[in-house]
Amino acid sequence: MKRFRFRLQRILDIRDQIRDELRQELVRKNLARDHELSVLAELEEESLRVMIQEGGTYSASELMMFGDYRLRLKVRIEEQQGRVAVAMQEAEEARARYVEASKEAKALEMLRQKRKAEHDEQVLKEEGAQLDELAVQRAPRPS
Repeated sequence: MKRFRFRLQRILDIRDQIRDELRQELVRKNLARDHELSVLAELEEESLRVMIQEGGTYSASELMMFGDYRLRLKVRIEEQQGRVAVAMQEAEEARARYVEASKEAKALEMLRQKRKAEHDEQVLKEEGAQLDELAVQRAPRPS
């Protein structure tokens, strides 16, 4: 019996490897995005805490310190929002690359399965033909 050999197996292996690497990149990008989002949440929480503290009775210099601190927090929040936007864009691009690589690998895998099924069918036909030939050869001949 002839053994099945998929001629594009090397390409399929490479596509699988690329897909795995892109999956790892996607995980890294998602972690980076999540980190940037948590930093933003912490900054926004700190800004809210400062606003609440400003409501008390303070001297003029203390109120100016609160105002300066809130202004610096506002700038940091805006910068962090920019970093979050970049991280989200990078994560989305990584996801798109992973999806595309998965589609390519899946298409080759489906082709391999189709070729394997065709091979198996051909082998069964050949075995059937051989069995028929043996049956004919062993059949008693009329004398």
